[in-house]
Amino acid sequence: MHTMLVLAGWPDHEPPEGGWRGADLTGRALLLAHMASHGQPSPPVGTTEDQSVRAVLAGRLYNRRELTVALGGRHSLSGRDDAEIVAHLYEERGLKCVKALRGAFALALWDAQRGRLLLARDHLGLVPLYFAADGHRLAASSALRALTALPGVAQAWDAAALDTFLTFGFIPPPGTLHPAIRQLAPAELAVWEGGRLRLQRYWHLSFPERRLAAADAAVLVRDQARDAIRLRLAGVVGGLLLSDGLDAAAILSLVAADERPPAAAYTATFAGEGRGAARLAARLGVKHVPVDTAPDWPALLDGLLAAEGGPGASLDDAVLAVAIARAAADLGVALAGVGGEEIFGSSAPARAAARVRYYGSLPAVARELVVVTGRVAPALLSSAVHATIGAARLAPLELYARTVSLVLPEERATLYTPEALALMGDATPWRSLAALFADAAAAGATDTRDAIHYVEVAFRLPARASVIVAAAAAGLELRLPFADHRLAQIAASTPPASRSGVRDRQSLLGAAMADLLPRTLRAAAHRAPAPPPEAWRAGSLRALAEDLLAPARVRAQGIFLPDHVQRLWQEHLAGERDHGRCLWRLLVASRWLEGRAAPATWAARAAG
Repeated sequence: MHTMLVLAGWPDHEPPEGGWRGADLTGRALLLAHMASHGQPSPPVGTTEDQSVRAVLAGRLYNRRELTVALGGRHSLSGRDDAEIVAHLYEERGLKCVKALRGAFALALWDAQRGRLLLARDHLGLVPLYFAADGHRLAASSALRALTALPGVAQAWDAAALDTFLTFGFIPPPGTLHPAIRQLAPAELAVWEGGRLRLQRYWHLSFPERRLAAADAAVLVRDQARDAIRLRLAGVVGGLLLSDGLDAAAILSLVAADERPPAAAYTATFAGEGRGAARLAARLGVKHVPVDTAPDWPALLDGLLAAEGGPGASLDDAVLAVAIARAAADLGVALAGVGGEEIFGSSAPARAAARVRYYGSLPAVARELVVVTGRVAPALLSSAVHATIGAARLAPLELYARTVSLVLPEERATLYTPEALALMGDATPWRSLAALFADAAAAGATDTRDAIHYVEVAFRLPARASVIVAAAAAGLELRLPFADHRLAQIAASTPPASRSGVRDRQSLLGAAMADLLPRTLRAAAHRAPAPPPEAWRAGSLRALAEDLLAPARVRAQGIFLPDHVQRLWQEHLAGERDHGRCLWRLLVASRWLEGRAAPATWAARAAG
């Protein structure tokens, strides 16, 4: 994936090869360019015939052929880059052109006649788009590292944003770790005219009053999923990242049914997966490549930090990055099932909401019996039942937040130093969720499960798609067929109970795949990618953790309390509790913090 770069009012920066210069409304230089990556030449800037509209695009449009037909031969197309399609579409439709695009992209477009700069991010936020603007100049890029390299832009970092990363594993829009750098939300566009920036959404997930019947939904999901896969495989023979889960298995089965099997399927067997994947690949006649060599964890961590431009890669990304690197040695394009849980409504928060709904439907006497049993003989109830009893008392926002957060509000004082907490102030990570739940209500969500589905698509899916960034760093173009806004809308048009239930997982996708996959696979529990327990106890991962989380090192950074970090580490080593994901985030944050001074306000408070 080429990096898109826009600089307005930065006259001391020369464009890379393929870049273009002009003049913006302030009379300063405007740079619009692609930056070459992995030794590949950068594509040209897309233009209209009169050169009045120019565009650059990071990522890919999957409906390029459809858009070309829609343009009806009215334009001269070179066929070299998707950006020229956007330039001509904008010429005919203006800002509404973005609605017609289908793909994973971040784009920038300059309209010389209107003196207008347009920035836009794809419907589901699969490709990031960062920007910094101060009224006199603007910089934007699909890669955060391109902006942090600009003088004066990334001098400060935000302690509250670091708390958000530790809590969720990512920093949702519009924030970043740097106060001067923002990011567009999914399906958001920005228009910069006269030194002023305005933001607007061009697409929303919506929940209609009349929902699809289960049988109709299964047919639509099947047809739309096949279409999404075909669009992403148009003109290429790609590979597949194959786990033991339903999402990747569904993609492989649909591709095989279309008689376009992938060149090979790659599974990170070192993480404990592979048996189901190997059996399915063999049954469908697809070459299976087990990736069983444990990674060099320090090098992997540093590579992900460099690719993301800072903390952002989850433990899932780290595991998938190993399979990605192996696939990149053979192929240029691969598919993955990432995003299926969020799109089809079977993620952990959705299942928690389904359990609460079921519990609430029980007769009052039955609910009281469960509560009494939990008090008198708690061992008789599973942890899921205990969690459901507690969750039944929560508002939808808190139910969701507690399900996805690794650091809860009551735990912050045990993790952070008093100085770090003072810097974070009143900002709390959960506050960013309030607006999303309000948006869900405005989109027609009248059920808690609908609201959670909306937030999963808008909030967590873009973070899951960060694996695309990791793949690009390895030289592989990773395409996610299920991360498609049309599939998301079909799922939102079904009754909540048809997406997932108390017992059935991925009901919607499972029903669509009933004749292609056995029930055992369709009902299999999802297993998030993670290193096996023994990887933490020996080898490079343990050495990395012992090094970065050493009490003296943690104390010197002044962010985390060393005693608490050591308690997490010792409990994890002993197998008492699984803190793997929290420890990974601490490793990422600690490595990133090295060499960075505390925020200026911290230094001022210390001096005072």
